Amino acid sequence: MKKMDKKLVWELSLVICCKVALIATICIVFFGPETKIDQTPEAVSAGILSRSTQIIDNEEGQRKCSQQN
Repeated sequence: MKKMDKKLVWELSLVICCKVALIATICIVFFGPETKIDQTPEAVSAGILSRSTQIIDNEEGQRKCSQQN
């Protein structure tokens, strides 16, 4: 290999390693076990049932859905 080829391989390897490290960090920070919410049936049903949906007629006579939390 030429000197330029070795430098290119080294730089590409460094860039790929940095990207892998960045992706791993993002996965740990945003998708780690401490960021998970409780997924019990009671928690899911409470989240679904706590939202109320109303159908509102606007001025043009069209119906639109409005959610209230």
